[in-house]
Amino acid sequence: MKTSPRARLFAATLACLWATVAVTQEQPVPTPAPADAATPGLTTVSAPESLVTPIPGAKRIVVLPVEFTVYEDSVAGLEAVPDWSESAQYALGDAAAKMLRLDNRFEIVAMPTIEGEAEGLLREHVELFKIVADCVTELIPYGGKAWKEKRTNFDYSLGPGLAFLADSAQADYAFFLAGTQIKQTVGSKFMQALANFTAEARGDDYEMSGSSGTDIVAGVVNLRSGDLAWFNWNQGGLGFGRSGNDVRDPATALAVVSKMFKKYPNSKLITFKPF
Repeated sequence: MKTSPRARLFAATLACLWATVAVTQEQPVPTPAPADAATPGLTTVSAPESLVTPIPGAKRIVVLPVEFTVYEDSVAGLEAVPDWSESAQYALGDAAAKMLRLDNRFEIVAMPTIEGEAEGLLREHVELFKIVADCVTELIPYGGKAWKEKRTNFDYSLGPGLAFLADSAQADYAFFLAGTQIKQTVGSKFMQALANFTAEARGDDYEMSGSSGTDIVAGVVNLRSGDLAWFNWNQGGLGFGRSGNDVRDPATALAVVSKMFKKYPNSKLITFKPF
């Protein structure tokens, strides 16, 4: 069913308040794992040497594990597809690394091996980044005058909980990338259209909304302070099971990520100060 803009704004506001409370809580300082340990459950991006010579003062940046899930929306319902998700994670992670290696404002460094308490803390901050991303994409475009100032005075933060990564990776910033893709089957599209047609014929005030699409958020976060130094997002629609932004394809993933970073330090709605 359709969700009203008021309901979406209310939900996003609650998420922002929760995130504000979360970053003020004291964070433990975990001990990084040995270099030969594995990081289960996360897709880690390798970091070859930069393809360009970094400028003096270039920021050292680490690409965090990509958090991305691809779902199939079929007649039976919505279900995550692990193989599709893994393909998208690798494609997006490789695209992010390529993009950063071609930008002389950054010096990309390898992601250290993280496990145990440190891995849990990293996961928490990835989830917190996704909550902040929801706040940005819902409230700044649609929140009215109360949120207009955020376009030029963007002060969101994840808190200092990832300072341990600055030490273990010898990095200044971290690159976050997360999102979802929903691939709707032709059968699901047909059943949706049939349900809407039937409801309209009966005069019911009801409409089943399509859930297809690709939603990707990316950000650069100061590892010491947790402040978001840059943020952008990309949304793409699906039609009858096909998408122009099917990021399982490496070429498409590279095009999407490159486009998102093209106007740095600006994004769709926000003007950032160079860092």
